[in-house]
Amino acid sequence: MDDLKGMIKSRVQVSGVSASVAAALVVECAQKVFDEFFGLEPQLVRVLYLKNRTLTVSVSQAPVAQEVKKNESKLLEKIRIATSDPTIERIRYLL
Repeated sequence: MDDLKGMIKSRVQVSGVSASVAAALVVECAQKVFDEFFGLEPQLVRVLYLKNRTLTVSVSQAPVAQEVKKNESKLLEKIRIATSDPTIERIRYLL
């Protein structure tokens, strides 16, 4: 049984499923950080995906994009703490 468990674990890691699951967890935690940061209007920013150490978010208005850019370092630090993932380097935003 231990051999089967090890085989399944190695196959999941090789296939890239574990990386996708980790990215999905980062996106979920990042969404919570953005919701807390923007307070009463959580629909202003929607976290889309994590790819190549860049977190991509969709913003509803240009002023919100400016706030994200202005507070990028604070947001990144909070996301890194919440996810325990120090590899996230920047936030890319789409209008």
